Amino acid sequence: MAFTVFFVSAWLIVSIFTIIPKRLTLIENTFIFLTTSVISINWTWIINEELKYVKITEDPANYAGFLFFRSVIIPTLLMVQLNLYSASSSTIKKGLVIAASVICLLLLTISSRVLDISTYKDWNLGFDTVYYVFLHFFSIGVWKIIRKFTHIEVKHS
Repeated sequence: MAFTVFFVSAWLIVSIFTIIPKRLTLIENTFIFLTTSVISINWTWIINEELKYVKITEDPANYAGFLFFRSVIIPTLLMVQLNLYSASSSTIKKGLVIAASVICLLLLTISSRVLDISTYKDWNLGFDTVYYVFLHFFSIGVWKIIRKFTHIEVKHS
């Protein structure tokens, strides 16, 4: 069941990313996907394997659902968020985009607990909320740095 839920969620988020108008270039989207993937994979490895704050299931199908969440859903949702964020004209709309994205990630995190993918030991949903908010602002910062360097490169050529 968990594999199905996370596979459909990944498919839905990738489909949304495919159909929304892209405000970021292919290079920017790719760089955001890769950097957030690295952060997400290393974060879950440190929290789950090294510090053992969260226990991940040993069932192969449920573990595949965890991998979909960590490696596909989180980076793709951040790309969707950044494309919608850059298209927003006001600060309120930008805040709503970030809030909606964080809520989606929290709902998927709650689903992973309900479907027995993960079990919290010395961890709670508040820490996940802080991590997801940090990840969103990290992706916005990376996007602004990329955009700044590409504009500098164009001016000097």
